[in-house]
Amino acid sequence: MEKLSGIITSEIKSISYSPILFRFTLTDMQDQHYNMLIHTHALNFFQQAKMGSAIEVWAVKNNRNQYVIRLFNVFDSHVLV
Repeated sequence: MEKLSGIITSEIKSISYSPILFRFTLTDMQDQHYNMLIHTHALNFFQQAKMGSAIEVWAVKNNRNQYVIRLFNVFDSHVLV
């Protein structure tokens, strides 16, 4: 499991409703972009996060080089900017 942190730089989009699956792009401080997927606690994440939010995630990489989030923390972007 890898720990990544950065800013959400794309809209959070729904890929599937059964099971619930969301995707977004995470950009870290070195300007690297990561494709992120979230299934576990996806509705909770969707309620807390928005484009521009700072987040910290623990994720595993799947066979399509996407990161599947296992744990997350969403920080208020107004505090960090």
